Amino acid sequence: VHRRRRVRSSYDKSPKECALPPMRQVRKHSSGVSLKDDNDLTDAMDSYRSILDSHSGTKNFDWHEKKFTEFSRRCKAIRSGDCDIQNSQQYQRREWHLTLEIYEASLSAQKEVSHAAFPSGTNRKRTASDFNHDAHTGIASTLIAMGGIYYKLNDVAEELKKYSEALVVYRDTLGRDHPHVAGTMKNIGMVLAERGELDAAMEKFTEALQIYKAVNNGKDGPCCDIASALSCMGNVQNRRGELDEALKYYNEALTIYKSVSSRARELGGRSRLALQEVASTLKIMGMVYTKRGELDKAMSSFQDAIDIMRQNFSEQGSGAVVTSILARIGGIFCKMGKLDEAMSHYQEAYDLATRTFGTTDHPEVAQVLHYIGGIHQKQGNLEKAKSCYENAAKILQSTLGHDDPTVASTLVCIGGIHYREKDLDRALSYYNDALRLNRAAFGTKHPDVIPIMKSIAAIHTKKENFDKAIEISTEVLDIKCADLGGMHPEVASAHKSIGNVH
Repeated sequence: VHRRRRVRSSYDKSPKECALPPMRQVRKHSSGVSLKDDNDLTDAMDSYRSILDSHSGTKNFDWHEKKFTEFSRRCKAIRSGDCDIQNSQQYQRREWHLTLEIYEASLSAQKEVSHAAFPSGTNRKRTASDFNHDAHTGIASTLIAMGGIYYKLNDVAEELKKYSEALVVYRDTLGRDHPHVAGTMKNIGMVLAERGELDAAMEKFTEALQIYKAVNNGKDGPCCDIASALSCMGNVQNRRGELDEALKYYNEALTIYKSVSSRARELGGRSRLALQEVASTLKIMGMVYTKRGELDKAMSSFQDAIDIMRQNFSEQGSGAVVTSILARIGGIFCKMGKLDEAMSHYQEAYDLATRTFGTTDHPEVAQVLHYIGGIHQKQGNLEKAKSCYENAAKILQSTLGHDDPTVASTLVCIGGIHYREKDLDRALSYYNDALRLNRAAFGTKHPDVIPIMKSIAAIHTKKENFDKAIEISTEVLDIKCADLGGMHPEVASAHKSIGNVH
């Protein structure tokens, strides 16, 4: 099961309408293997057991054996609950925290091994250098796995810290031009991009790309790693609004993924990963075409992606991707004002999502409910819209936790309906909750906090809390000045907002 990226919340400038943003690229292990949603606890226990079995002569072996026994008991206890509890966010977080404890113990054992003398009885073909190499790459691999768990816990700072520590180990052990170094840089770049540090992210992706190209120079056939780095660079340009540059990177990546798939067919096989990446790249290109207003190209890209997934994978294997694309097509019909066609695609996406995941209590289902709520809102059915948004928020909070920023955009939409109904206090409550979540996840100066702050300032103005409105609007101005400089049109707009309050 591929691990999904955390959603970066995104908002319309108006408090009245908003839409959930796209999922981003799956973060991967530095070796190129996708980090998984399931079996984290089992993987951690297997890793710890393997380390202990390989190095039974270490100084603190008995202590580690006792810890392993303790962890085994706690794993059994944590999984002895009923199914409903095991599917809850509270259960998941408890399991992830236990997984981190196991990895910490594994890391301790690995570090003890790395400082130990070359063990006697080792296979003659293995040298002390081989032993040291394996010990240190094992440490880096554990750090990467820990970063993946911190990602799921929405602890971006610790996630970045673990990846950075792994990068140092890989560089010291493997040299600066190894694919594992490039893979770890790419993970770091994805975290930085998520935090809005786009220049730093682009720097990491560019360096990773150079390493991949150097490693694959002269090798026969195209390389998915190169395509992946190009796709990440396209994501940065997409975030910046440099859509022509984004499409250039995505097209380069698409060409490589198609070449990998074609080469696999020529050799009598099939590259499932390359086919998935072709479909994913077509999907993101469709999203860029939608931003550019080139709706026919967008629709063509989306349909090509659906055809690839449906022709090469079962419904269970393709359902998550196809659900997302159907929702995007619904979005295009929505932009065209064809609300019935949009609702039809959203309903198809909803039905497919519930079949794929076997439940309505899933974040993908919540996303589609959010979109359906948007159609009801555009049709003026505010009660139906509010019901959809509230159900979506409930699902997101129950599956991802009440502190996950994914739900923020849905809270904004609920607040927007209360705003339209002139219930300013309730609108303000929802906006404040959304602002709190985004600030906690992304920082106080992240672009996603600005639209919510502007909506909050507008409410304070309507409530004649002018000092508070000016205070928030001035904070918006300071963020925009720091990000864009004093002469940018958006800075002029921020000055105008303050003037309107006065």
